[in-house]
Amino acid sequence: MRESESLERYRKEVLALLEVNFAHDVINVDEYERRVDIALNTSIEADLVRISGDLTPLTDATAQKFQEEQQPVRHSRKDDLIIGILSRIERRKTWNPAKYNKILTLLGKVELDFTEVKLPPGTTVIEFFCVMGHLDIIVPENVRVDLTGLPVMGNIDNRTSDPENRDCPVIKVRGLTLMGSIEARPPWKRRGWWRHRRRW
Repeated sequence: MRESESLERYRKEVLALLEVNFAHDVINVDEYERRVDIALNTSIEADLVRISGDLTPLTDATAQKFQEEQQPVRHSRKDDLIIGILSRIERRKTWNPAKYNKILTLLGKVELDFTEVKLPPGTTVIEFFCVMGHLDIIVPENVRVDLTGLPVMGNIDNRTSDPENRDCPVIKVRGLTLMGSIEARPPWKRRGWWRHRRRW
């Protein structure tokens, strides 16, 4: 009985090891399926040793990283409010946007950089009210920007391109700007450089 329990415990460890190595492209899908089939059907411990001996060990850090990668991406919270009054506010690197983001700028600038953000599937909403200020939204190629609004003596400019993947995350931007500017752009398009080029 003890030998049977030991074998089953070892079998589970080997299956977990196979899954992690497959997820990290150490083994391909055919090799993964072949070894899993052996692991599930064998009653000999030597078979389990044979199919797992060349794989990367499943350390605690590797297991934790694998579990984190398997977790579905979600918004960190439902609502967020960002206010820039006579100031500059930046969100960069791996910050966590909410599902609904309200932006208010008054003689200030808010920059939202989504370049390193893992957005969940579906829509992330940005609602803005910009008075003599600027909202700069920077997005990578794999994110679609749906930008509309009402500019009153101001400017609203979407300089992004639609990704080929129709199931990509979407940032929906809506609002009003009064003597201000709203701009959505890829990381490599700098605002000043592009406007200088347009004059020519």
